Amino acid sequence: MHDKEGAVDRDALPALGSELGAGGPMGRGGWTAALLIAALALLENLAGNARTGLWDRDEPRYAVAVREMRSRGDWIFPTFNNEPRYHKPILIYWLMGLSTAIAGNSPFGARLVSGVAGSATCVLVWAIGRRMWGPRAGFLAGLMLAVSPIMVAESKLATTDATLTLWLVGCQFCLRELALRPSRALAAGFWVCLSLACLTKGPIGPVFLAASIALAWWWGWPAVRVWKRLFPRWGLLGLAVATLPWFLTIAVISRGEFLRFALGTQLVQRLTSGMEEHGGFPGYYLSLSALAFYPWSVLVPAAVWGAWTRRKTNPDFGFLLGWVIGPWFFLECLPTRLLHYFLPAYPACALLAAWMVEAVAGEDVTLRRWPLGRLGLGLLGGIGIAGTIVLLAAAVTLPVLLRLPVALLAVVLGAGTMTGMLWLDRGSTRKAGIGLGVTWAVFMLIVGGWLIPAAEPYRASRRIGERLAVLSARTGVEPVLLNYQEPGVIYAMAKPVATVRDRASFYDLLDRKVSLLTVIKPEEAPVLRDRYRLDVNIIDGVEGFSLTKGQNYVLQFAVLRRSAAALPRAESTARAGHVEQSLVK
Repeated sequence: MHDKEGAVDRDALPALGSELGAGGPMGRGGWTAALLIAALALLENLAGNARTGLWDRDEPRYAVAVREMRSRGDWIFPTFNNEPRYHKPILIYWLMGLSTAIAGNSPFGARLVSGVAGSATCVLVWAIGRRMWGPRAGFLAGLMLAVSPIMVAESKLATTDATLTLWLVGCQFCLRELALRPSRALAAGFWVCLSLACLTKGPIGPVFLAASIALAWWWGWPAVRVWKRLFPRWGLLGLAVATLPWFLTIAVISRGEFLRFALGTQLVQRLTSGMEEHGGFPGYYLSLSALAFYPWSVLVPAAVWGAWTRRKTNPDFGFLLGWVIGPWFFLECLPTRLLHYFLPAYPACALLAAWMVEAVAGEDVTLRRWPLGRLGLGLLGGIGIAGTIVLLAAAVTLPVLLRLPVALLAVVLGAGTMTGMLWLDRGSTRKAGIGLGVTWAVFMLIVGGWLIPAAEPYRASRRIGERLAVLSARTGVEPVLLNYQEPGVIYAMAKPVATVRDRASFYDLLDRKVSLLTVIKPEEAPVLRDRYRLDVNIIDGVEGFSLTKGQNYVLQFAVLRRSAAALPRAESTARAGHVEQSLVK
């Protein structure tokens, strides 16, 4: 069904949508469902944020940049630790500046933007699902997205991804509605959302949409008609007016360095190499999505198959398939792979999964009778049981503070999975969908509101930053970060900190300051004493448990001074190199 003039007749869509009221007015209970989804998503996204420090490495970088911009009163040029930060466009800093002004210069305030954006995205998905398939499917789609691990996780982080997803889902909402009818308001809404996406994360927004729409058009969605209804000349002009002023201003202020870094480093390296060792194997996104979008991921293969076989009868299926498969194919071709790159496609996965649940229930069959339904049941049970076993093992081996919440998670996951499988096997598909939604709402609330805050004492960067600030004030010695340069330390110290990346800079700073306060590992002290012949005075230490490595660690606070036997400056700085590679090895 390729493009022809004239709007798509809603009455010609499959019976499922019309029977459930798709495309009609809000109707009784419509806003109640939207408010319930918004409240649940917001609760999940914000729970525990005030009791959890920023997670290294990206969160502190954004938060420090916002703090420094606020202190300077400069909302054009972002910096981190008083050095230019060219990694992302300006909008996220503006939004985080507003949220920290409202909620305080704290982790909660920094994360508020993502929390609200994630909640708004779930409501948009509810609205799209309601118009496509009806109130029940719309509610289920919003619920699925609101409690999915990947959406909750990204909505709890002070980064760009949840905000970018909101703008892109807004674009998709407008495109889908424009396929049904012309509307100047929807066209304007699309260009506004696209402009905001470009100001949030640069060209990835248009690329994501292009990949989605190209495949949707190939599978019968009326993309050409929609393009005409977007008033492209006026829209592109508006896009330029909205985005170019800041991009041109930062290019001039930075003397072109922003464009060289943003395009030459960030964009080109991500397209041509595994940037910052973020590579991945073929099928990376499919494999990790099985866990990150669980339990709804187990329904997606069957939902995609069902949509594929029906794509010629309803353009919405081609639209959703393009939304999922287009970006996936594009991202799989890139050498740099990170799961959150695929975040804007998960709303379409939720819409497909919700449609399938309603379709199976409407046909009065069990999931086993649906193509690939047995696979879904097997994955639901296999992943759920394996996850329960892993959590039970962790409840025995993790530190004491974490054992009770982890044990409770195991109970919730095991009971919810078995109940959901039982209902699905008996043909109570809708009940199983709601039951799994409630299970994962409770599960993610325990994770965000209890488990993650309970793990805070075992995380090092905030404790080290706060302690370093206290010791610096007490001793009068200026702090410097050598090998240990976590951004969370800089955020916790609440002021710029000198960082050293090579021997020459280290000795320059030591010559000027006489003594330096730093953080080292125990094995680094003998190297600094013996190889560099420095006086190393250990004045304090921090012990903890690395949750990622599963082992204890020790870090020490040391005052470094030149000793009488220190190497001559010419000899000590002759072999240039990164401190991480040379200063302690």
